[in-house]
Amino acid sequence: MAFRHSLLCLAAIGVSVLAAAPAEPAVALRAGVAREDITPDPAALNWITAKPYGTVLDPLSVQVLVLDDGRSKAVLVRWDLVDASESARDEVRQAVGGALNVPGDNILVHASHNHSAPWAPTYRDGYRGKERDTWWSIRFMPPQDEHPPYKQWKERLIAATVQAARRAAATARPVTVSIGRIAVGEFLYNRRRRTAAWGLAEPGAKSSLTNGKGEWIPEVLLAGSTFGPMDRTLALVFFRDAADQPVASLFHLACHAVAIYPENADRISADWPGAATREFSAVLGGENLFLQGCAGDITPSWARGVAATAEAARGLARKAEIAARFRAKLVAGRLVAGRATVNLPLTPEAKVRLGADVVAAEVQVIAC
Repeated sequence: MAFRHSLLCLAAIGVSVLAAAPAEPAVALRAGVAREDITPDPAALNWITAKPYGTVLDPLSVQVLVLDDGRSKAVLVRWDLVDASESARDEVRQAVGGALNVPGDNILVHASHNHSAPWAPTYRDGYRGKERDTWWSIRFMPPQDEHPPYKQWKERLIAATVQAARRAAATARPVTVSIGRIAVGEFLYNRRRRTAAWGLAEPGAKSSLTNGKGEWIPEVLLAGSTFGPMDRTLALVFFRDAADQPVASLFHLACHAVAIYPENADRISADWPGAATREFSAVLGGENLFLQGCAGDITPSWARGVAATAEAARGLARKAEIAARFRAKLVAGRLVAGRATVNLPLTPEAKVRLGADVVAAEVQVIAC
């Protein structure tokens, strides 16, 4: 699941950092952005507990960025959800593409991999063999498609996405594009450490250090372990108008959205990406859209919970502000988009469950 998301988000950051060929003249790129609320009824069932969420800690959003080079448009849709299913992706492409007259190749649908929210609904069969809903989404409960709170929400999700896309396109204006990068390794932790396979006098020794409160101290490794791989880069792409005022920013980081969950697993939340988005907007201005990176087993290094997450979001925003001061301006070219499908091999168990040998994963690139 995470691998499929990572393929999509890597393509997303390519929206701005892939330069046009030198012979291509610079174009006047326009950008517009909008946000809509997509918070479900708290009566919807929580895929972690199989019980109704009950309350909302903070709202979920869809954000849409529309880019226009005067000849074609590209659309980036971002949800505060666990995933962007193939079925939901195609519903969005059909609805948004029809509303804005944009081909499906030019519409990218992305999710923050947020564990404190529902998964993207399945609207049609036939995407994953015999499996309509992914195993993890129904492991504790039956499918929700006909459950009234969820059924109403799955239709509103598409409607809200189209509404945000229309507003983003309507507000598009000329922009410059720039990029900044900064290290944020102190906020990240790879929970899959490399444990020594031999040579230890006490091979069964404890391999992780806690402070007695169930919180790990990620700076310390025990039992001869070494740290696993980690991308410590916070990358930001800035879109600013002719008066050098912020329109929108994309910020890209590889880190699971598990700072509110599991401490507050009974409440709907946008998790740390939501808190960071609010802080980034306060510091950078404009609308800020989070793009999930190749998260793998990289998780927040701070303590779980609302207060710790708010503090971490402020720290990330301070880093973003520094990166913005040193941003490099890019030369925009014509929008170019493409898609390809990669067939990912399945485990023996998954082959039985899906009745297939592979599952199709999409790689999409939108470059300017």
